[in-house]
Amino acid sequence: MNDLLRDTLHERADASAPPPLDLDGIVAAGNHRITRRRALGVLGGAVAAAAVTIGTATVVRPRDTQPQPAKPAPFTQRQATYALGDTIHYGDETISVAPHEVTAFVQTDAGFVFLNADNAIHVVDRSGVRALGKSAWRLTADVRGSLVGWVETFSDHGESVVYDVAAHRELVRTPIGNKIPKYASVAVGPQIVALDGNLAYFGTLDGLYRWDVTTDNGERIAKVGPTAVRTVAAGLFVYQQPLDRFGGTSLAIAKTVSPDEPARFTGELAFLSPEGKHLVTEPEDAKPGIQPLWADLLMYDVPTGGLKRAPRTYVSTYFGQWLDDKTFTAVGERTTSRAADLLLVDAATGTVQVAAPSFSEVAFRTRAPRTAPFALPTGRPIIDRG
Repeated sequence: MNDLLRDTLHERADASAPPPLDLDGIVAAGNHRITRRRALGVLGGAVAAAAVTIGTATVVRPRDTQPQPAKPAPFTQRQATYALGDTIHYGDETISVAPHEVTAFVQTDAGFVFLNADNAIHVVDRSGVRALGKSAWRLTADVRGSLVGWVETFSDHGESVVYDVAAHRELVRTPIGNKIPKYASVAVGPQIVALDGNLAYFGTLDGLYRWDVTTDNGERIAKVGPTAVRTVAAGLFVYQQPLDRFGGTSLAIAKTVSPDEPARFTGELAFLSPEGKHLVTEPEDAKPGIQPLWADLLMYDVPTGGLKRAPRTYVSTYFGQWLDDKTFTAVGERTTSRAADLLLVDAATGTVQVAAPSFSEVAFRTRAPRTAPFALPTGRPIIDRG
């Protein structure tokens, strides 16, 4: 821990009471959504600008071009949200998924998509729970819209999928880039890197593909490993430097994936705000045994590279989701106990407001996978890998 930075922030916090968050503004911002918007790790290499163009003839199943429902989507507002056991807590509302237990989930405008203990994919809204008959290791969604993405892995290949929750149908299913070589060592697999408006970004075994879900066409835009690019928002890529390293923690942000872009940020998991103004990073391991800089939840101002850390009140902090372009939710583990608080955090100022105090404990299962008892809408479980 950088003691100087910690003490400086502590002194600043003591000097003046943090201003309260504008909760009404958050709700209003949620109602005016913006309209733009990882088994194998042996890959790497140099970046290719835009090499291979793929059309609908290569897709396993063609798209259904029926229009989406016209009625307003019921979950457009992003609120303080978490899942505990068989219940999703959405603001003041509770949504049961019993008899399932939520291990990972995301929010879309049309409902929540979650994984249960068997990694089976389900959708839940106010009308109930429905199974999709699929399974995945993680889910990906945008900060708005009704799309969700995942990768299904078979014996010799993986398939990248984009599903419309509102229309109850798949828009994209393609094996492009995900043929699994025989006798290859297993480390990390393909993933949906991001959904950014009508564009999907597939981290495949053959590189990063950009896919237009409206035309069902895609192209490879970078010859990199499936986890080299961490996320995309507002047309900005967050990716590791150097690109050919496995598990790098030095990150760059740019409009293209380039080996020449300087790394100005640090972290493993990356969460870019909807307009790309703020970046939050955190470690993949919920309880890393060493304490370098990247082992904390970090908040960056993207244009300046300015850095803030989570408040000293909490020994561990876990990102939840963006509510607007500067406010996000997180869970903080108190330093004096294992109690978990759900927080609203202002990325610009670092101020924090407790939305749900002591809603759970930060305690992990004793058997693998050592998951937390709660889940946050990032699409992946919170795991202690130690």
